[in-house]
Amino acid sequence: MTSTEPENEALYTPAEYRVRIFLSVDLSGSTAFKNSRVGEDHDNGPTPRWVDVFQDFYSRFPVLFQTHFASQRTALTGDDAAPSLWKAVGDELVFCGCVSNKRSVVTAVNAFVDTLHDYRSHLREKDYGLDLKGCSWLAAFPVPNRAVQLRPKEGTTFISATEALEAAADADPFSFDFLGKAIDSGFRIAHAATPERFILCAQLARLIASTEENLGFSHQIRLDQPTLLKGVNRGEPYPILYIDTMAHLPSKSLRQKERALLNRHKVPEKADLAAYLREYCNLVSTDEIMLRDSSPESRRTPPESYTRYQSAMSEHLKQEKEREYSGDEQSGPEPENGSIPDSIPETNMHPLATTNEAVR
Repeated sequence: MTSTEPENEALYTPAEYRVRIFLSVDLSGSTAFKNSRVGEDHDNGPTPRWVDVFQDFYSRFPVLFQTHFASQRTALTGDDAAPSLWKAVGDELVFCGCVSNKRSVVTAVNAFVDTLHDYRSHLREKDYGLDLKGCSWLAAFPVPNRAVQLRPKEGTTFISATEALEAAADADPFSFDFLGKAIDSGFRIAHAATPERFILCAQLARLIASTEENLGFSHQIRLDQPTLLKGVNRGEPYPILYIDTMAHLPSKSLRQKERALLNRHKVPEKADLAAYLREYCNLVSTDEIMLRDSSPESRRTPPESYTRYQSAMSEHLKQEKEREYSGDEQSGPEPENGSIPDSIPETNMHPLATTNEAVR
């Protein structure tokens, strides 16, 4: 930055409240395949077959997802683009996109699950013993979650939690990391995913279940036994919420009979599920995700935690701008954590920045 007055006010403007959706897909059985005779076969010279299979997954799945999203979007979805690839780590692809309304959220989930089924059919034709499992979650920014710049372009750097930074992260998520309790819990619940069930975070399931209008959601949300997730929600068991992804699986009939015997075959009523998730989120102090139902509607009011934060951050950025314009490059600290509720995530960087293991 220079000592001249900045032209872009967004550099010193608190970030607007925004919501991002994250969608993860994982190749199930990949370790066994890489170590199998079939996986180690060399079809094209020195390259083992498993390398070609992974390359196909990396390239074909994102294109299929974009295609499904484009075919399912409507005027009510608005201008939201299909979530783009954020991270590719080992056998996992993670997509991220900014969503401005509930219909956009539903379109993304529907399209992603359809892509999972399509690519699963492709894998079954190959008979490699591979499958897919997936998960999706929502996170609000700039509180309680934050975007962090990883790869500055042309020397451009941003102050944390400014509109300039968040807008840049919307446009190019690959160059940013996202930190916070919603991100941590999202990666945690992903471990509950199987080829037979696509996991949803509590905030995402609540958003869908609490809306009276038919958003075009193509699935039923089921609830399994809540489980403890290390470091998440103060030790309160996390509800395992999922939708069926058993199509094309040979285990489908068996799992349906198994559910009936265990008395887990009933799908919760939408109103009951919404009431349960409201109570759960209140208990663990998780804000409701605030989005309008569809694009043409007026914007919904952000949660109170954001409003309190915005006021404190505005004053902080005003001081930063004055220092910059005066030529004083010494930057003062952000407001104390105690003065801004949830201003700084109570977490370290999630593991996909460095490893494919569980969140530390």
